[in-house]
Order: sequence, then structure tokens, then C-alpha cells
Amino acid sequence: MSQHPNIVELIDLFENQEYYYIVLECMQGGDLFDYISKLNYDLGETRCRQLSYQIGLGIKYLHSYGIVYRDLKLENVMMSNNSDTGIPKLADFGLAKMIGPNEKTDEPFGTLGYVAPEILR
Repeated sequence: MSQHPNIVELIDLFENQEYYYIVLECMQGGDLFDYISKLNYDLGETRCRQLSYQIGLGIKYLHSYGIVYRDLKLENVMMSNNSDTGIPKLADFGLAKMIGPNEKTDEPFGTLGYVAPEILR
């Protein structure tokens, strides 16, 4: 799988008998929640549209490889930097799952505060 501009890049992976060490791309802007907070929650419609579109591109890319993300939330979207042109990138694939083309998943995964109401039923 090639790298996508809206997914945090995995640089390297190391392990020893006790731990795994994951080296990821440096995301200087922190997570999307912090990014929005630093702007006093005043992004403007154009910037919100840009961010939503870029996150959607990352999700579309994952889906093209049969990967379901399952934990989309502000804290799992990292920003390349704090500028007006910072790029959002998906991170934390702990709940992601690969599924086949005719397979469905209805498992109740995700963070409770972000879960859709129909999942809670």
C-alpha cells in the first residue's frame, strides 16, 4: 500500500522481547481537537470544508483497500502543523479492520462519545 497524504506515515517498526517501537511521521500541529481549540473554535466554513474533504479522502483511500477505520474522532486526526494550511491525517488504527468485498461488519466499536446512536441500540 502506498502512502496517502491524509494518513500519518509509518516510518519504521522495531521490536525487542518486551516492546514494539513504532516510528511515525512528526505531526507538529497536534490533534484536530487541539487545533480547533487553539483557534477558539473559529475555523470558518471554507476551512471546515477543506478539513472534512481531506479526512474523507483518507477514509476513501482506506476503503479502497478494504480497511474500515471504526474510530473516527477529533483526537485521531493529527495536523501536520498549526497553520491555516495544515494537513489533517488519520492516525491510531487500533480499531481498524480489514474486510472482504462482500463482508459486513456490525460490531459496536468506537469511542462511546462519538458512536452513532444506531450502534448503541
